[in-house]
Amino acid sequence: FFLLNREIALEGLFLGKDAGQIISQNLDHRYPKLGEMLDYILKQQPKLLDSYEMREQKLLFPSKMYVAMIKFLLKCFESELVQNSSLGRSSEFLSSVERMCLLLEHAMAFEGSVELHSTTSKALVTIGSYLPEILYSLLTFSFIINIIVFKMVSSHFASRISWLKHLLSHVDMDTRESVARLLGIASSSLPVTASSDLIRELVSLFSGTNKRFEVQHGALCATGFVTADCVSRSPSIQEELLQNTLKCLVDVVNSESATLASISMQALGHIGLSGSLPSLVCDSSSVSILELLNEKLSKLLSGDDNKAVQKIVISIGHMCVKETSASNMKIALDLIFSLCRSKVEDILFAAGEALSFIWGGVPVTTDVILKTNYTSLSMTSNFLMGDMKLSLSKYSSDEKNVVSEDCHMVVRDTISKKLFDALLYSSRKEERCAGTVWLLSLTMYCGDHPTIQQMLPEIQEAFSFLLGEQNELTQELASQGMSIVYDIGDTSMKKNLVDALVTTLTGSGKRKRAIKLVEDSEVFQEGTIGESLSGGKLSTYKELCNLANEMGQPDLIYKFMDLANYQASLNSKRGAAFGFSKIAKQAGDALQPHLRLLIPRLVRYQYDPDKNVQDAMAHIWKSLVADPKRTIDENLDYIFDDLLVQCGSRLWRSREAACLALADIIQGRKFDQVGKHLKKIWLVAFRAMDDIKETVRTAGDKLCRAITSLTIRLCDVSLTEAPDASQSMDIVLPFLLAEGILSKVDSIRKASIGVVMKLAKGAGIALRPHLSDLVCCMLESLSSLEDQGLNYVELHAANVGIQTEKLENLRLSIAKGSPMWETLDLCINVVDGKSLELLVPRLSNLVRSGVGLNTRVGVATFINLLVQKVVVGIRPYSNMLLRSLFPVVKEEKSTAAKRAFAGALAIVLKHSTPSQAQKLIEDTAALHTGDRNAQISCVYLLKSYSSIASDVLSGYNTVIIPVIFTSRCGYIFI
Repeated sequence: FFLLNREIALEGLFLGKDAGQIISQNLDHRYPKLGEMLDYILKQQPKLLDSYEMREQKLLFPSKMYVAMIKFLLKCFESELVQNSSLGRSSEFLSSVERMCLLLEHAMAFEGSVELHSTTSKALVTIGSYLPEILYSLLTFSFIINIIVFKMVSSHFASRISWLKHLLSHVDMDTRESVARLLGIASSSLPVTASSDLIRELVSLFSGTNKRFEVQHGALCATGFVTADCVSRSPSIQEELLQNTLKCLVDVVNSESATLASISMQALGHIGLSGSLPSLVCDSSSVSILELLNEKLSKLLSGDDNKAVQKIVISIGHMCVKETSASNMKIALDLIFSLCRSKVEDILFAAGEALSFIWGGVPVTTDVILKTNYTSLSMTSNFLMGDMKLSLSKYSSDEKNVVSEDCHMVVRDTISKKLFDALLYSSRKEERCAGTVWLLSLTMYCGDHPTIQQMLPEIQEAFSFLLGEQNELTQELASQGMSIVYDIGDTSMKKNLVDALVTTLTGSGKRKRAIKLVEDSEVFQEGTIGESLSGGKLSTYKELCNLANEMGQPDLIYKFMDLANYQASLNSKRGAAFGFSKIAKQAGDALQPHLRLLIPRLVRYQYDPDKNVQDAMAHIWKSLVADPKRTIDENLDYIFDDLLVQCGSRLWRSREAACLALADIIQGRKFDQVGKHLKKIWLVAFRAMDDIKETVRTAGDKLCRAITSLTIRLCDVSLTEAPDASQSMDIVLPFLLAEGILSKVDSIRKASIGVVMKLAKGAGIALRPHLSDLVCCMLESLSSLEDQGLNYVELHAANVGIQTEKLENLRLSIAKGSPMWETLDLCINVVDGKSLELLVPRLSNLVRSGVGLNTRVGVATFINLLVQKVVVGIRPYSNMLLRSLFPVVKEEKSTAAKRAFAGALAIVLKHSTPSQAQKLIEDTAALHTGDRNAQISCVYLLKSYSSIASDVLSGYNTVIIPVIFTSRCGYIFI
């Protein structure tokens, strides 16, 4: 409960999203004046104004309350400082600042928490050093105020040197570093002699017998800040003292642990920021510091203390800011470049920062680094968060570090050659990653430098190439680099970059440069394509070549490389998407001409099997598209065209993604949107269901379910306008009957039959134009889709003692329960006179040509049901049916089929003309004089006539009674 209350109270105190956000970014929130807040606090605890040199006093507030209070007072301080432009208020503000310093000194009491001491010491640095930053940016009356306040604060701390020295051995590292900065600030108000004495005392602390880490660390930090301040002043400290200080720092680097060596290097770096480091006089000869430390630094940089390595490499960059010696620059660059195979991201970023300082043009000054709470460029700029300029705006100024341009021109050329000729296109992925980090650092921190501006096209090409990296960090940084290049480039550069990204994303471009492969070049990530024949890994170029040779197929390596190129292309698209997502809102109108080309690809890539590709494309989709539904509707035809083509791609992931995308996009569509694509969608769905890749088959099944649902809705007259339903049926049904039900793939056949049955249920009169095709297809399917096991059993029925007639009856019973027969029943209900014109001739033909027991019995049964439905409507077609049915009854060998055809013939006889009836009955009677099969056929026919068409048969007793009598005496039983 108390923790919740504390969180709510903190939210009320800090009105911005981030308590650490600088006030200039949050001017909409009004903070009270510093003096007013201090008056209120001092009213609660007047003893805060008592001055104490030592830290034995009691805390006047709990530590947590103190921390929140100090943070809030800093907000008030920053707010008033940024907004104040009146000289008349300067004395009041100065008084408030002095009282705040006293409050902060109280907070440094021994009984305070580590968090309180860290927060307080940083606040003291902010008060003592925030002002010089404004000094360079506010050229108003407050300019004078800032100078006055800065001198007042530095003088205030100059009188507290002993207090600050005592805090140098604090248990908290952040506190020690902040106090060291305060000593550097305070030294600017001390005479040169006092500052020199302070340096000697600090050097004695870390070079003497005291080996307590906290003491050594604090003394080393303070030595760097104080000496840097003294070097930058005129007059400076004595050369002898500077030489001695530098030698002691070099000794620490050579002799102490990596941690202390890195702190000592930091001190050397801070001194190097203020002026070029002099050579050390050793045995009557002078040697540069970097030359003395070269071997030791090489060992330290190859060590496993990552934090120490980061501090050392940044310090090397600081030491070279004002360096004029080409040999020293070479040593520094060699040391930094030795980290190119490091796999620790933070070390690579630190090396990139060092290179930026050496290059020149970084957006911070020496005073910012030495006299503020500045830590590093990467920490200050939120390196990967995309808000670099906003973060560094607090530290930017018109003051630039003055360096020897001739020396640094050579250095820039060396760095450029190393990056573009060795690292960015290296055969080793870790070197490409390092090159990407360093190029991004230079582009980000030195982007306004003229040399960088001239190199932007080459930088863009490099980042475009690196979008295809398998390493996610390299790829993400390359896309970040594209965004920065767009931000700092001119109009022509921005257009070229947009075109390049579109080309990469649409796959229409080619790489301008290629990586030369060596034996250990990684082509695939381990595990991507399985293992070698011996069970070893398959990832490098050498391992792939060995496998190809082992299998006796040397040309297999080309297939591997083709696959690798495709993977790189896929990675490039993912990287381009990240890059696009960062510049899309800025690019605005520049992207409009490309949208019709991009949108179909973006839709598809959001369904890619690779989750990373999906996420990347979702990023750019959200950036480019404000209204997804409207955008898809407006570009639907382009999307369909792309997806239908990609469903037939040779690349399985393109086929899979296209199927999944289609399955989603077609849902809820109307006929006017999908009508012209309906047949093609069915075609690609069937192809996908028969794909060689299982995941594509699964996607095809999903697409089939989606297009089934859509088709049924579009063909249902109760859900769709009758003309649209009729057109939908005209498109889909013939295709399903020709390509689906007759397919050799079991899943396609079953799916097609299911769809056809559902269409028949909802289509109503829209089914009539297709009745002939549908009925004949269903009748043929009764046999073609029957379980083939039943045919096998029937062939061997006699051998196992199964009666053939019983087995036939079983098969017919199963067929009558099938979806095909259910569909035939539905067709009967929509038959009309016009549809009979096409249907009856097809049925007549099927009677003669139908194959399979189920089909032959089925067509006979269907004719029977059809005649019962249309009754006298069948009379125009009775002669055709009689002529086709009668010979079949005579020729049919199957008892069940013979009986079914006889029944069909009888019901047609019932509705035939007298002359047709007379001829049929006479032909039937004549069968009794034929062979055994003819006699049996005669009996079946007469029996059917007597039970179904008795009224017609009664007029021909003189013809049939003699036949019946004769047949009876011949013992023909059925």
